[in-house]
Amino acid sequence: MKRIEDQTPGLSPETERLSRSVVQNQLLFSAGYALTTGGFLYYFAGHLGAGTRTISILLALPELVGVLAVFTPALLILFRNRKRLFVASSILARLFTFLIPAAALLPDNSLRLPVIIGALAGQGILQAVAFTAYLSWLSDLAPERNWGRFFARRDIARLAVLIVVPLLATSIKSQLRTSVDFWETLGYVAVFVIGNLLQLVSLIPLLKWPAVLSERHASWERPAEIESPQPRPPLRAYVGIVLFSWWLSFFQGLTQTAFFLITYRQLELSLRNYYLLTGTMYALQMFAAAWAGRIGDRFGYRDLLLWSTVLVATSIPCWMFSLNGDARWLIPAYMIWGLFGAVNLALQNLLLKVTPRHRNTFHLAFCRQGAGLIAGLTGLAGGFWLDSQINPSGVRAEGPAALEPFLILLLISFLGRILAPAWLLLIPGRVGR
Repeated sequence: MKRIEDQTPGLSPETERLSRSVVQNQLLFSAGYALTTGGFLYYFAGHLGAGTRTISILLALPELVGVLAVFTPALLILFRNRKRLFVASSILARLFTFLIPAAALLPDNSLRLPVIIGALAGQGILQAVAFTAYLSWLSDLAPERNWGRFFARRDIARLAVLIVVPLLATSIKSQLRTSVDFWETLGYVAVFVIGNLLQLVSLIPLLKWPAVLSERHASWERPAEIESPQPRPPLRAYVGIVLFSWWLSFFQGLTQTAFFLITYRQLELSLRNYYLLTGTMYALQMFAAAWAGRIGDRFGYRDLLLWSTVLVATSIPCWMFSLNGDARWLIPAYMIWGLFGAVNLALQNLLLKVTPRHRNTFHLAFCRQGAGLIAGLTGLAGGFWLDSQINPSGVRAEGPAALEPFLILLLISFLGRILAPAWLLLIPGRVGR
C-alpha cells in the first residue's frame, strides 16, 4: 500500500519560486492592510465621533458591497485575464483608500464620516473583485496536490505581519500622542497613508508571473494529472459548501457590533491591548494554518473544516462571561479563535476543490461574497437592534438588564455556529479529500 507521504510530494522548484513571490506579496499587503482596516479604522472612526450605528455600518460595509464581485466574469471580458483584472482593481482600490485619511482633514466635520463610508464602499467592491481574480489565478498556477502547504505559507506570512505591524504602529503613534486633537488626527492619517503605499508596492512581486498556465508551467503538474483530469465534483458538493458558508456567516455577522462594543466600551480596552490579543490569536493561527495545510493535503478538508468550526464556536461563552467587566475572559476567547487558521484554510481549499478549474471566478465570488453579504446584513441588523436596546452612551448602564441584549445575540450566534458543520455532510467524503 502506498504511504500517505508519497501521495503528497514536496513543492517543485518552480512552485517554490511562485510561493516566495506570493509570500513577499502577502507580507507587504498585510502590513498595509493592518494599518488601514480593523482596529485602526474603527478606533479612528470613534475618534471622529462615530456612534453605534455608524460603527455597525463600517463593520458591515465591506461585506455588503463585496457581493458585487459576482460580476468578476463580466469584467474579465473587458480585462481579458485574471492577472490584469487583479492588478487594475487593486490599484483602483488603493485610490479609494486614500480618501479615508483625506476625509479627516476636511474642514466640515459633518462630511468626514460620510466620505469615509463612501471610500470604504468603493474600496470594498474593488478589493473583492481583486481577491476573486487573485485566488482563481493562483489556484491555476499552483498544483492542486500542494494547495494546502502552498496557501498555508501565504496565510502564515499574512498572520506574522498582523502580529508585529499593528503593535509597532500603535506604539509609535502613542509616543507621538498629545492632548492636541489635530496631532492625534494627523497620527491616524500618517498610519493610513503608509499602509496604503505598502499595499501598492505589494503588487510588484507578482507582476513577473504569467496570466495563464502556459505549457512550460503546465509541466509543474504530474503528467498523469494533465492526461487524466479529475472529474467535475457533483453539484451537491458545491451546494453543501455554499450553505455551510452562508449559514455560518449569518450567525457570525450577528455579533460583529456586539464584540466591538464589549471591547471598546464595556471593557474599555486600549488599542494596544486590543492588538496584543489579536497578536496572540494570529500567532496561534500561524500554527493552525501550517498544521491544517499538511493535514488537508494528506487527508482532505471536509472533516478538518467540520471539527475546527465546532471548536471555534466554543469561544462564545468566554464573551458571555466577559460581560461582567472582566477583560481576562477575552484571553481564552482569542486563543480559541487561533483555530480560525485551520477554518479559513480548509474552507478556501475545499471551495476550490468543488468548483471547476480555470473558470471558477463566479463560483468563488458567489460563495465567498454571498456569505459576506449575509454577514453584513446580519451585522447591521444586530448592531441596529443593540442600538435600540442600550443607552446612547454605550454598553454601560445600571442593572443586569442592560446586558441582556448582548447575551441574547451571543447565545443565538453560539447555537448557529455549532450547527453550521451539518451542511458539510452534503459533500461526499471522496470530494473532501
